Amino acid sequence: MRFTHPSGHGPGHDVAAGVPGPLARSEHDLVRGTGKYVDALRFDGEAHGCLVRSPLPHARIRRIDSSRAASAPGVLTVLTGHDIAATIRPLGCVIGLRSDDGTPRVDADRAVLAVDRVRHVGDGVAFVVAETANQAATAAALVDVGYEPLPYRSDADSPELEVPIWADAPDDVCFTWRFGDAPACRALFASAHHVVRITLASPRLVPYPIEPRAAVGIYDEQTDAMTLLANTQGVHFVRNVLARAFDRDPRRLRVLTPAVGGGFGAKIYAYPEHALVLESARRLRRPVRWTATRSESFLSDTQGRGHITDAAIALDKDGRFLALSVRPTVDLGAYLSQLAPLTATGVGAPVQAGAYRFQAVEINVRAMFTNNVPVDAFRGAGRPEANYVLERLIDRAARELGFDPALLRARNLPATQTRPLTAATGLVIDGGRFLDNQIRCLDVADRAGFEARRRESAARGRLRGFGFANYLEANGGLQVAEAMSAGAFPVECATLTFSGDGCLDIVVGTQSSGQDHAVPLQRLAAERLGMDPRHITVREGDSSVAPLGAGTGGSKSLLTSTAALDQALSDAVQRGKQVLADKWGVDAEAVSFADGRFLADAGAGEWFSSSIGEVATHWPGALDGQSEVSLRNGSFANGCHACELEIDPETGCVTVLRYVAVDDFGRVINEGAVRGQVQGAVAHGIAQALLERAPGCEELMRIAAGGAAAYTPPTACEIPDVEWVDNGLPSTTNVLGAKGCGESGTAAAPPAVMNAVADALRDYPAAAGIQMPARPAVIWKAIHEER
Repeated sequence: MRFTHPSGHGPGHDVAAGVPGPLARSEHDLVRGTGKYVDALRFDGEAHGCLVRSPLPHARIRRIDSSRAASAPGVLTVLTGHDIAATIRPLGCVIGLRSDDGTPRVDADRAVLAVDRVRHVGDGVAFVVAETANQAATAAALVDVGYEPLPYRSDADSPELEVPIWADAPDDVCFTWRFGDAPACRALFASAHHVVRITLASPRLVPYPIEPRAAVGIYDEQTDAMTLLANTQGVHFVRNVLARAFDRDPRRLRVLTPAVGGGFGAKIYAYPEHALVLESARRLRRPVRWTATRSESFLSDTQGRGHITDAAIALDKDGRFLALSVRPTVDLGAYLSQLAPLTATGVGAPVQAGAYRFQAVEINVRAMFTNNVPVDAFRGAGRPEANYVLERLIDRAARELGFDPALLRARNLPATQTRPLTAATGLVIDGGRFLDNQIRCLDVADRAGFEARRRESAARGRLRGFGFANYLEANGGLQVAEAMSAGAFPVECATLTFSGDGCLDIVVGTQSSGQDHAVPLQRLAAERLGMDPRHITVREGDSSVAPLGAGTGGSKSLLTSTAALDQALSDAVQRGKQVLADKWGVDAEAVSFADGRFLADAGAGEWFSSSIGEVATHWPGALDGQSEVSLRNGSFANGCHACELEIDPETGCVTVLRYVAVDDFGRVINEGAVRGQVQGAVAHGIAQALLERAPGCEELMRIAAGGAAAYTPPTACEIPDVEWVDNGLPSTTNVLGAKGCGESGTAAAPPAVMNAVADALRDYPAAAGIQMPARPAVIWKAIHEER
């Protein structure tokens, strides 16, 4: 789709007027291949940008000579960190967390372009803009950068550096953070009959969405307004971060997001490339486009996880849980991404103990800078890390102490709760299926018949294992809003526009990143107004139309958008009542509304009656309006997942034979979409357990030098069809009774799979130390080390 300058003139005129408004969302467009993505929206006169990226993880910049690049064919400009230092600030972290001693965390804002030092492979050094993408890439290779290599920290366990990554963190510690009741934990551990310990790694992961990041910057010199077209997960968050970086009124910076081909957290944030296309467009007075190559995604996209955790559980003689101690060391990367401190702390902490009956919990986080790509929220955002530690530790305790893993959990889990329950972390849960999820999951997975299947595998020379894991989610984005501003809540808006032909246009502040948001909103509006859902259009992704919005992330979109829409629909009905009350000469309180019609007693057995469509036709704009709400309560999905797998001892290869997921997602609104979310999240979880690990500094240097990335995302061969069971207990915290469903598989699958691996290898002591990803070579070594 190409947009021309409305005036017909060249660069410098009102290009922004040719940018589309918020696009309608439809799952049918996505599955038919007719969705409009950033790369499909083209502009006359657009130029193309290419980043010059550091090939080293840590180095001083001694010189940048861009003269050859600037004189190359088609080149329009070359920007360096010195060129933009006066106009663009670094992209700041929005979480002002303090260490446990009261000192603020170390500032480490992400540079748009490095000035005097690069801190990770892929750090931007210069931005070349040319007439074509090929010309920009060719010229970028001509930029001569002189580096003085420095020692680098490849992970949080590396030795202390002579030259710290940040001067304010001489030991490379960004912050330490404590949560829970440490004195109570110490007392319970001292008196416990059993104490079991474990050390676990959740390696870094690359989000790897199918659509790489892309952006187009547009500048309107007549109004001094900037427009960013980018595949974000939330136009308002990105706008606000960029507005601070440019020190400009957010109302003069529009962010527009069309269809998005996956995000998984990596597209929540403002990136240096966003700022660079905007600044280049302002300087050149023409649109500037940048699209990441697949290799660039490894060098620049935020990554996920990166925890090494020492954990311990205290139990009494009967196997009742007493206390839980969790001590993660977190790899933050070279810069603080915009939500990174919270991902490592306040998001995972509330669910660290699940729904189990612990008496006390303590969490001690040590967050480290490394010379890796920045880390931030990745599908689940702290909750998968927490649940992995909890469920692996419980299985280890069962094995060491001779308990059945199911009975040990059952002894410490509540049954179905229909009233509020306070978890050991202080999290107040509105209810859940808990133990009933586990009972049902193990029944559907036929755990009772597993030993017979294990013997059958052994007869074929295979090792068979069964594992399962419970989980608890806390969705809604409340922790993020509170961390950004004390006392704040997630805020969402919905705008309604009624047309005279019986149609309704809805614009919401949240937005899709590939999943379907339109259907639940269409159904809610249709039910409330008595309309045909086919006559209702849902639009998202334009900061100039919806003034605020929480975006997508944390499985909160359905909660926030439906709350805003519910309020907007109520407000529209109230406006209709007032219009008709004035016409009919009655009080507004006397006008009722049901099944799409307004009614009022006209006396003498007669009734005034008008449909909502008639009101919209006769009083254009009378029903239109915008409503805003704050989300005061989240949702608490919970469930149990089971995995059965087989290992070939001759190769170490793992085959996942069966995967069962029993989930309490409350009221399921769109079953097809929910099943897709479960399948996708479980795929992420299985891949984390068995396949994926982000490249380290050495491999990234090879990628930066032109080598291919040796990354192993899952294929259909590794991921079975998930057998999903809906075990929903309606939520009491939102209008639909729904609970977030998009991330549960990332919390449940890694421990379920790794518990199954441990079960299959129970006769091999060396297997106890296997960490994710449990790749064939690692498993083979554990098996054959005994020989």
